Amino acid sequence: MNKFDVIVIGAGASGLIAAGKASEYGLNVCLLEKKSRPGIKLSITGKGRCNITNSADMKEFVSEFGDNGKFLFGAFNKFFNNDLIDFLKNLGVDSRLERGGRYFPESDDAHQVVNALIKYAKQNNVRIQTASAVENIVKENNQIKEIVLSDGEVLQADKYILATGGKSYPLTGSTGDGYKFAKSLGHTIIEPTPALVPIVINSPYLKQLNGLKLKNIEITLLADDKSITKLFGEMEFTIFGFTGPIILTVSSQVYKLIHENKKIEISINLKPSLDEKQLDDRLVRELNHFGNLPVRNMLKTLLPIQLIDIFMKENNIKHTEKCSNINKVMRKKMFDGLTNMKFKVTSTRPIEEAIITKGGVCLDEVEQNTMKSKIINNLYFCGEILNMDGPTGGFNLQAAFSTGYLAGISTGESK
Repeated sequence: MNKFDVIVIGAGASGLIAAGKASEYGLNVCLLEKKSRPGIKLSITGKGRCNITNSADMKEFVSEFGDNGKFLFGAFNKFFNNDLIDFLKNLGVDSRLERGGRYFPESDDAHQVVNALIKYAKQNNVRIQTASAVENIVKENNQIKEIVLSDGEVLQADKYILATGGKSYPLTGSTGDGYKFAKSLGHTIIEPTPALVPIVINSPYLKQLNGLKLKNIEITLLADDKSITKLFGEMEFTIFGFTGPIILTVSSQVYKLIHENKKIEISINLKPSLDEKQLDDRLVRELNHFGNLPVRNMLKTLLPIQLIDIFMKENNIKHTEKCSNINKVMRKKMFDGLTNMKFKVTSTRPIEEAIITKGGVCLDEVEQNTMKSKIINNLYFCGEILNMDGPTGGFNLQAAFSTGYLAGISTGESK
């Protein structure tokens, strides 16, 4: 039977950094990964570019995680965004700041981040054991005695770090195993649900609109005709509905409202930068300018090509209609179409397609300043297994790195 000082279960973002930090204290660390290689999910984040972190200050960062955000103060005070950027730079990964405060590696290659973290762990003599799925965690009194792998191998350690991720992207290894293990050890699991997941809508125009990206627009999430949330930014049409940053951000709210049997709609304002008078004045100017030309010609100045035919159909504008024939009533209808294009929401995509999971290990049962379990003496948590989720933009990866860092140093400082 192999015995270690620390066993880390799960070689994602949080697990890799946790293992590396623990080993810096001279500990004998084993990092277990059920898949054939570490960091598979990390390698596909940010559409393969890896949105490492965000430039937001700590107070704003924490607020993005809602009521559970304050739990992150302990980890962020030890290892925050600038620390992460410097840490990766020392591993040969330079970062670049982009719009929205988002940091990406200069190479635009998530694999560079993964390879750097693997190299970091190996340089610190971490034993990385792949294709090693944990079958069972054996508890004795209030601590872990040993773990049993799927091939029957039994491993022991003085301390254990659970960094198994959530339930999203199961092909990368995130299949929710950690929730099962944590529950068997006595921890409360807040029901895992999809977060940052595309939304399914009911519309006859999806095939026509598939792939259309809208920038600088505002969406309003409506439940039973009541405005719930407004967000400004980017979105994209897909063959089944909507995706993109602002859609993903409201998706967990959508999931919750749907399960409350609310009637859910999303309204799109294509011209949020213009107030009512400014937009009406612009419509008047454009209609006068195009005069006897078809309305379709004028709409090219206001809408993406893919939306023009749909807009005309929805607003009962004939293809032969001239701009000079548009009266005040018709102009008001066009105004409404530009600022309040409604779509009925039917569901979210499955949790397997979510970027992250909402829910997980109850934070009340984890020590904020160490990531140590309050129930099991030799157990620590980090990453997505914890009940916290933030928006797109690098927030969730920073939380994973920070909690992993803190879990790693906590095992080392308590040796």
